[in-house]
Amino acid sequence: MKVAPLKGKAAFAHTMRSGKRFTERAITCIVTFQINGSTTNKDEENVVEPQIRVGVSIRKKAAKKATVRNRVKRLLRHSVRMVVREFTDAGYFEATPPIDRIILFCNSAPLTATLIKLDDILVDVRAVLRAAYDYSQKH
Repeated sequence: MKVAPLKGKAAFAHTMRSGKRFTERAITCIVTFQINGSTTNKDEENVVEPQIRVGVSIRKKAAKKATVRNRVKRLLRHSVRMVVREFTDAGYFEATPPIDRIILFCNSAPLTATLIKLDDILVDVRAVLRAAYDYSQKH
């Protein structure tokens, strides 16, 4: 399972408009789901390996310093890769993943970058992606 970046204003806008929102403490996640194994990404027709497109964002109001915002974004991307690998190994994504696109928002951050730990973010990301997966199985 490949985690690819979500790029472009149109892709973000589409995901924001048509996605389902999940929140766990400091992390908000907006997810679009695949319908009948088909993807909404038009540029993925020739891709053999299924992939999930991921975008991350943190507001300047949540973290004033750019170093803190950049560290949060790096940790969010890394935690998504780790959780997708866990879900793939556990068999949640058997043939194709039910999740198509993800946008992760960090709603709060500490004042300095050294106070941010992967374990803190990983727990919340795991919870929101698990909630998104459970929702996709029910609907």
